[in-house]
Amino acid sequence: MKLSAQRLRIGLVGWVLIASCIGTLIILAFLAISTNRGFEENDRLRHLVTDSYDARSALQELMTLHQDIEIGQRGYAITGDTAFLAPYRVAEAQVEGQLNAVAARTSKSGSTQLVAQLRQASRDKRVFAKRTIALVADGRRGEAQRLIATGAGKVLMDRVRGLVEELSEVERLMLDRSTANAETDRQKLQGRTLGLEIGLILLLTLAGLLVLRSQLSRQSALRRASDMAARQEAIFDSSMDGMIVLNPSGSIESINPAAASMFGASASSLLRRDIGILFEVAPDRGQIETFLARLKAKRSENKGRIQEFFGRRSDGTIFPLEVSVSPVDLADRTSFVAVLRDVSERREVEQMKSEFVATVSHELRTPLTSIAGSLGLINGGAAGEVSPKVGRLIEIAHSNAARLVRLINDILDIEKIEAGRMQFDIRPLALAPLLDAAVHQAAGFAGQYDIALRIEPFPPNAGVLADEDRLMQVMTNLLSNAIKFSRRGETVTVTVRPLDRRYRISVTDCGEGISEVFRARIFQKFAQADASDSRQKGGTGLGLSIVKEIVTRLGGSISFDTVEGRGTVFHVDLPAAELHGPVAIEARPQERRDPEPSLPTILHVDDDPDMLAVVESAFEGKALLHSTQSMSQARAFIRRSKYDAAILDVGMLDGCGTDLVAPLRERSPTVPIMLFTAQEVELAARNGIDLVLVKSRASLDTLVDQTIDLIEARKNKGIGP
Repeated sequence: MKLSAQRLRIGLVGWVLIASCIGTLIILAFLAISTNRGFEENDRLRHLVTDSYDARSALQELMTLHQDIEIGQRGYAITGDTAFLAPYRVAEAQVEGQLNAVAARTSKSGSTQLVAQLRQASRDKRVFAKRTIALVADGRRGEAQRLIATGAGKVLMDRVRGLVEELSEVERLMLDRSTANAETDRQKLQGRTLGLEIGLILLLTLAGLLVLRSQLSRQSALRRASDMAARQEAIFDSSMDGMIVLNPSGSIESINPAAASMFGASASSLLRRDIGILFEVAPDRGQIETFLARLKAKRSENKGRIQEFFGRRSDGTIFPLEVSVSPVDLADRTSFVAVLRDVSERREVEQMKSEFVATVSHELRTPLTSIAGSLGLINGGAAGEVSPKVGRLIEIAHSNAARLVRLINDILDIEKIEAGRMQFDIRPLALAPLLDAAVHQAAGFAGQYDIALRIEPFPPNAGVLADEDRLMQVMTNLLSNAIKFSRRGETVTVTVRPLDRRYRISVTDCGEGISEVFRARIFQKFAQADASDSRQKGGTGLGLSIVKEIVTRLGGSISFDTVEGRGTVFHVDLPAAELHGPVAIEARPQERRDPEPSLPTILHVDDDPDMLAVVESAFEGKALLHSTQSMSQARAFIRRSKYDAAILDVGMLDGCGTDLVAPLRERSPTVPIMLFTAQEVELAARNGIDLVLVKSRASLDTLVDQTIDLIEARKNKGIGP
């Protein structure tokens, strides 16, 4: 026992001596490295000072060239003297090279984005100058002077000057930081040297204690590792999710019971097998190794990222899987853990949800449209005069039916957006007629609240890139909100103003503004500023959420300014579009002229008999309707008669209404054809259709007015039935 104790002490002393020698060497090495680093830092600082000076000189030279361009352009435009073009041409020839020099000298400051902005601002300024010079050269000096007087050139020059100053400031700040860092490093080096010397003394004193402590820690670590391994094994085996451990080549090293059961095989039969056998389409040889290597290299980006695959069970059946693969660093290599989850049930639930939404779309929209249309016709006197008390009850029923229709539309729109099924037909749109139509459409609703609507004058050629139907939906929602939350007797204003390559559409209300606590969640689903809002004002809290999603998908943005007690302004910024040709804005007729004695004949096809009756009542005195619930009878009608128009439903019991387009066109190539349906019709299905109206979104008055308009437009062109 004494010999063993002595050997132990000798061993400890030996370890202490070895540790002390190693520690001494390390400290000396650190001292040498720190000293050398100080010299390198001084040299680096000297280079930074030189580079910063060169960069700011290059920026100043670039600013001088732009000033020469500005002076040459203005002098030539004002005097017409070509002598002013000499400095302009010299500067124009040198400016690109100087921009490249600026980019090279400012690259170390991380100003790539600012340089790119400066390059674009320079190009915009030079394009403006060339345009002005070209106008003078063409003998249009007055037009050039008016162009300069707009201040557009000054704005572009200020933009260049601002970016040059910002880059100079970045260079100065970088130099200041580098100088401060160098001073800090010097102080650190001084402190580090002293610390290393003190550490050298302490090292010899603490070496023995560290050796002893390391031995104790090693034993404790071994116990913890053993406990952790047992705990991880228990988690691995009892996890409800499938878990597979892979080696770097993609072979299965271990698999838990949940994964084996998921694929209908025993764990032992899958060990050392390639992971590709568990998927519907096995990857090519070597592809898994490449994927795992990439995952290891970019673990911060890909770790735990869920991907969807189709798995293959041992009996050959296919099922959907969610898989996430994460690298696990071991002592000698890197393994990978794949976590698998069978999402078959979730997919079934999603399918059920989609089918439910489709059912709601058709089965609720059609009867609600019939109810709202019937009540509207009764309230309008189509069934004879009613007493004031009955009229009031009918008005309440009609209002609440319309409210329920809006709720269904909002819920369906949100579901469609979240599922990624909302389609957009983005094209250049003139804002003037669209905003005029939106205000005209909201006028009746505004009248209920005693609110006036006004569009501020703006350039008639203003246009944006957007989907017409979706942008109309955005404006309808914003106007509806503004009307509901404005005080009675006030005015809701729509304004349009140009931004940089965008147009901003603003809707201003005269309400109480948005409270501070509600602003952060105003665009969330079902958001209401107060629990009583939905009862007092109506609505679901979905409108602004839908607006934000639509505007975002149109490539725009939405924001708002608000002052409590004074009102709110919502801003929609959309990409500007160049409109070709003049924009014609047709005045809306205040009232329709009386129908001619010879009424037009319209084919109406719908599988709902109540809808057929309501639509026929709506057209009473304006057109004669041939109504049918059957596709075969509709074809028979078409063979026997020519129609002035056709109104078709999509989802018929014995076919699709769009199948009637071809026979209708054969009989009369120019006959107006409308879809009046509860379903959202895809863009691809609208070929040959003149107008698409969704039942819950368009009133019967809209259907009647637009149908008659199409028929009259055809007659005005001299086209007979």
